[in-house]
Amino acid sequence: MLTDNHLEVSISDVSITNVGFAIFLKPTDSNSPKVVPIFIGPLETYSISSALDGVTPPRPNTHDLIVNMLQEMEARILHVIINDIIGSIFYGRIVIQTSEGIIELDARPSDSVAIAIRTKCAIYMHEKVYREAAVVIGDDNQAAPENEAEAEAEVAAEKVPTNELDRLKNELDKAVAEENFERAAVLRDQIQQLSKDN
Repeated sequence: MLTDNHLEVSISDVSITNVGFAIFLKPTDSNSPKVVPIFIGPLETYSISSALDGVTPPRPNTHDLIVNMLQEMEARILHVIINDIIGSIFYGRIVIQTSEGIIELDARPSDSVAIAIRTKCAIYMHEKVYREAAVVIGDDNQAAPENEAEAEAEVAAEKVPTNELDRLKNELDKAVAEENFERAAVLRDQIQQLSKDN
């Protein structure tokens, strides 16, 4: 349920950072340089990016399927909300209007955003989440958005891996630059597992 504590946000960027893929959200009616980075998987990144670019896959992906199912059931998404953050985990809600009334579903923010783009509904964020997670991305941390994936890949290509983790990270950068998202997903999982073991 929306309150005065919710800010409408929009996507300022979708890119790869030195720690993985991320969407960057900022308040719609604000000139603040602060954005909220939410780290997401490569498949979700591809789904969000393709929807933003207006690319329709030959077969519906999971987010397209959800939207199609809701339309067939004559339900519509009113808005999505990123309503909480606990530790580094963000939580979201999808608010749906049905013939029986309004229902809210718990959802990952990445799925919520992917669906919001497809249905052209508003994205909201609780101000508590914005206060806790918003950062200013400076020149030291971010390349030009449209070239970030290429820049990361070039830097990775010049680095000589010193251990297995570095090698996997370099391979992940290359897979992303080549838009080989299936390979990138496998590498991301290997990196996460290796990081846990260490």
